[in-house]
Amino acid sequence: MKVKELFGKVKQLFKSLSNNWKTHYRFTVKTEENHEEKFSFVLTPQRIVAVVGSSVVGLIALTALIISITPLKYYIPGYTTREEHELYMQVAGQVDSLELLLSQNQQYLDNFVMLLNGEIMDDENHLSNEESSENQGIQERDEDQKEAMDKVVEEANLLLSENVRSEEDNSKIPVSHRANISNVVLYPPTSGAIIKEFNLASNTFGIDIRNAKNTLITSVADGIVIYAGFDPTSGNTLIIQHPGGIITIYSHNELLLKSVGSKVKMGEPVAKMGNSGKDTFKNPHLHFELWYNGFPVNPLDYIVMN
Repeated sequence: MKVKELFGKVKQLFKSLSNNWKTHYRFTVKTEENHEEKFSFVLTPQRIVAVVGSSVVGLIALTALIISITPLKYYIPGYTTREEHELYMQVAGQVDSLELLLSQNQQYLDNFVMLLNGEIMDDENHLSNEESSENQGIQERDEDQKEAMDKVVEEANLLLSENVRSEEDNSKIPVSHRANISNVVLYPPTSGAIIKEFNLASNTFGIDIRNAKNTLITSVADGIVIYAGFDPTSGNTLIIQHPGGIITIYSHNELLLKSVGSKVKMGEPVAKMGNSGKDTFKNPHLHFELWYNGFPVNPLDYIVMN
């Protein structure tokens, strides 16, 4: 019953307001002593609603404007500061970069593992099969591949430990672990000054050659590119498979001129010298590695540098 009465009163109020919507009322201000009129103006319910509505909208807009351009907005729950937003965008960019670097690094490692496992072509007949080389990619390793990798790592550790025990007496290294590629003619990978030499004891598996930026880097022999990409440590890196179980690695390049699957000739430019990657010197240089049958060898024993 009360609800019905309330509804009736509201209905009556709206009816009265509708009937007097444009009725004029004069608002007058007078002095108390002599009732002298100071000012007056005419009001209607229509004008009152319009003025009140405009005032409310204006007040809301002014409040929102003040909050948006003043530090008051930072007191609103869930609103981040400009510094926090910039930090968020920076972190998001770093996460994307890390994901890309992780993917590239994983591809580099997978390709290198396949290389050591003998999955990559290792003779001239395989080198002529261009379709096979172009379709190479990252493959899942099975148990046999893991066992082969463990064997390679074990033999490499044996070679390294024996070399550390006697750096000056290479005759102590088992004959089965010695590389002998003296019958192969290799072309210098680039020209420049050698700033770091091959040293198995310090895990230096190659040499570093310094020269001007964008100095051409060439393939030491005929072969096929089995990896061309960016590694966080080694920078822009190129790996070439040559006949006879020979593999060459070219790291820290400014620009790679070849892609995976490209066939290269001896002396053909494959990259330009740079300083990419974290594990590098201040000046542009090439880190060059020569591998034979899964073992690193000293390039200076087989290549006459310019």
